[in-house]
Amino acid sequence: MNDITLLFLIIGVVIVLFVTEKVPVVLVALGTALALYFSGILTMQQALGGLGDSTTIFIASLFVVSAGLEVTGVTAWAGQLLIEKAGESRVRQIVLIMLLCASLTALISLNGSVAALLPVVVVMAVQLNRSPSQLLMPMVFASHAGSILALTGSPVNVLSSEAAAGAGTGYFGFFEFAIA
Repeated sequence: MNDITLLFLIIGVVIVLFVTEKVPVVLVALGTALALYFSGILTMQQALGGLGDSTTIFIASLFVVSAGLEVTGVTAWAGQLLIEKAGESRVRQIVLIMLLCASLTALISLNGSVAALLPVVVVMAVQLNRSPSQLLMPMVFASHAGSILALTGSPVNVLSSEAAAGAGTGYFGFFEFAIA
């Protein structure tokens, strides 16, 4: 079997494993690298080279910070503060939700901030007899806007900064995405 056929076979198996979720995603990812190594398509250095990359470590650290904010109750505290300050005004609720979500997204990541604030916003909507979609849609738009405010807002921002540095223009500053 030639390398191309073997590669497509490995990719097919990986897609099936990702879709079915029978095996944890982390194990599938590491197993893919090892399968490519043992099949001779990649060298060991190529297969495991991404694990020591500074971008990979930085993105992984964002997930750790996000989980830390959730576990320590910072996001729950922010949500309770949001409920207290928003009151009954629909406009104030939407504006405060958007500001909180955009700020949190700029600091940790889009997925982390939405996952942390989603339960808070749904509870807030239920308490105020509103449809959750009236508050969730603005939250999602704000999270996407917040992801382009800072370097840590999205893994794409980090990758763009790495690509710029690789091209010789230097790394982006922390808030340079907001300025541009």
